[in-house]
Amino acid sequence: MPRGPLSSLLRLACAWPLLAFACLAPPAAAHPVHTSSAEANYNRTTRKLEVSLRVFADDFEAALAALAAHSVSLEKTPPATVDALARAYLTAHFIVKNRDGGLAGQHWLGRELKDAANELWLHFEIDLPGGVDGVRVDYAVLKELHSDQLNTVRVRDGPRTRILTFPPGQGERTVRFPP
Repeated sequence: MPRGPLSSLLRLACAWPLLAFACLAPPAAAHPVHTSSAEANYNRTTRKLEVSLRVFADDFEAALAALAAHSVSLEKTPPATVDALARAYLTAHFIVKNRDGGLAGQHWLGRELKDAANELWLHFEIDLPGGVDGVRVDYAVLKELHSDQLNTVRVRDGPRTRILTFPPGQGERTVRFPP
């Protein structure tokens, strides 16, 4: 390629459309994958399912804002307000039914924000006096926001483990441990 002022002008003319496109393009998504995961351990002593659920913090803020019909910040909104919204959201989006089909009670324990990782951990318990085998779980967290949302929960009862996956468009799953 020739050198000199004409060459520099030619390079600038060729680069301009790319630069303009980069400046006008919408910002990239914070994360291209929409997933959440949960660990659910059955405590035979308390007869409760102890759940720790991990979500992307920004997605959960958006879900709470939609529920509240106003902006919600995990760091700036009063903690009692965020906790009340989180409880209401989880009651509607992480549903557990006992073997008889009755809705199992859910008890909020708290949350942990790991801001550097855009990670939020939600902790709650579910009453299951009859045990965890045969209960039905509907894990629809963030599915109203993202059509490609994929949720996974690992359910443990002592040495028994079952992983339930909730892909887009699919709902309730039954916990069944192998005999």
